[in-house]
Amino acid sequence: MANLEKPITTQEELDSVIGERLKRAKESEAKKFEGWKSPEDIAALTSAHEKALSDLTTAKDTEIGSLKEQIQASGAESAKYKAELDKTRIALTAGLKIEYADRLRGETPEEWKADAEILAKDFAASHTAPPLGNPDPLDVKPPTARAKFAEWAEALNNS
Repeated sequence: MANLEKPITTQEELDSVIGERLKRAKESEAKKFEGWKSPEDIAALTSAHEKALSDLTTAKDTEIGSLKEQIQASGAESAKYKAELDKTRIALTAGLKIEYADRLRGETPEEWKADAEILAKDFAASHTAPPLGNPDPLDVKPPTARAKFAEWAEALNNS
């Protein structure tokens, strides 16, 4: 602090007193705003945050697109399996073997059912029961055990 008892007579003394006062004022202002960020620091932080937010938004949008594709793929696969199950159920209900389920034609369950009924009718007509007797009268079969026993018993009775 300048000595106030002594009057200021030169310009250098005045500059020195004003310089000290300015220095103290700057120090007190610096202490008052100590720990605060400068506008340049705030602008840099804001820019960094905006870039990070943009990167996260882009990553989120990419992941959402990927998940939508997975949902569509699993939906298509699920529809395929449901169609196979429906065809199998319709084929078995119509009386067809399970192997014929994938041969049913059409796009809807109604079309598959109609096709299964047609196939079942065709198979029923082509598969008639086998004949009960020998259809060829010239084909002579060897005698059965009962016939042999009857012949043996008759031979015993005749002797």
